Amino acid sequence: MENHRTKTLYDYHVWANQQVIEHLKQMPEKIYKETLKSVFPSIHDVLVHLYIVDIIWLGTMKGKSSQETMKEVERRKPELSGAAIEELEVFYEELSKEFYDFFSEQKDLERVIVAEHPKYGRCEFVLADLIQHVVNHGTYHRGNVSAMLHQQGERGVPTDYVFFLLE
Repeated sequence: MENHRTKTLYDYHVWANQQVIEHLKQMPEKIYKETLKSVFPSIHDVLVHLYIVDIIWLGTMKGKSSQETMKEVERRKPELSGAAIEELEVFYEELSKEFYDFFSEQKDLERVIVAEHPKYGRCEFVLADLIQHVVNHGTYHRGNVSAMLHQQGERGVPTDYVFFLLE
């Protein structure tokens, strides 16, 4: 999957997450953990949600059952609950390596993945579409982080795809 555009989109997802994390590392920890009246209780909670959902989608792509994937989520949750931004950065780096390892094994990103969804039942997805979904989901929640920073009187960090392309 070396030069596939879908991998480039995932590279963007990793880059954008890194931009947000680096930005947050420059701020007092209270900004990261401050309880707000927003979509999520704190920026920390947004980043934990994004991380957990990435685990879920990777499990789906790998063909794991939802039970297996949720066991993995439950296994990782305790280390996330009070994690400082630097700790969360390590978790994100490790998870992106898991994605890249999975991608390196893929010969066809246009192949169909069959998954059991708890609400929708049996679903079929094209692998590349699921990767696109992971990227879009991340973009959406990085927007939440930016809004929450503004709510605290701080500025966000630019993570638009075009900035990634220009780098």
